[in-house]
Amino acid sequence: MLRIAICDDDKQLCIKLKSMLNEISENTDELYEVSVFHRGEVLCDFLADGNRFNLIFLDIELCEINGVEVGRKIREDLNDQLTQIVYISAKDSYAMELFDIRPLNFLIKPLTLDKIESVLKTAKKVLGSGNQYYEYKIGNVNFNVLISDILYFESSGRKVKIVLKDDKVNEYYGKLSEVEEKLNNSDFFSIHKSYLINYNHVIEYTYEYVKMSNNDVLAISQNNRKAVREKLLQKKQRMRHVK
Repeated sequence: MLRIAICDDDKQLCIKLKSMLNEISENTDELYEVSVFHRGEVLCDFLADGNRFNLIFLDIELCEINGVEVGRKIREDLNDQLTQIVYISAKDSYAMELFDIRPLNFLIKPLTLDKIESVLKTAKKVLGSGNQYYEYKIGNVNFNVLISDILYFESSGRKVKIVLKDDKVNEYYGKLSEVEEKLNNSDFFSIHKSYLINYNHVIEYTYEYVKMSNNDVLAISQNNRKAVREKLLQKKQRMRHVK
């Protein structure tokens, strides 16, 4: 499923674009979760709270914070290089301003179904499997974190802690077994009933523990030691082969 945002102060255009996305979804049996914003600052606040989209259709001529500023905030302030941005405008004179933001595409209004279908095909190729983010829910609010930023998951009572780089920790109600099933990522594996680790952040390991890139030392349960050691060695060999 692609999480898509539309940000344009033209409400009729938002309705039309969302309708086109729904039509494409029905014709292709692909799921799109579409959110609509009419102001750039509202979108920025939403993203600053930890929410993420795979693809954003972003109008340039927005009031207060324009689309170029929103794009810069996404790339620079949020350090988000993965979200694909498609600019939409009635003008075609913004090429140099958009260079550093690296948009996926630039569409001139009026939008057509063919243009949107083409953008979606390109976005899916760039995004690959679409699993760059791990999504979890607190109450009725969905949150997303970059999978590459996750060091490990820790089970703590009825909660799951997501330990991220830069000493950040997010927490929500859930089970580690559900995380492992949902994540379906070979770089993550269980070393203990309480820990699901990201191999890419392991900097040291022995038969009894692993040391993560934030210097946290996590115990490997006795029952898992042989299997974990084999996985770590396999991963290490594959990384050498890739290099």
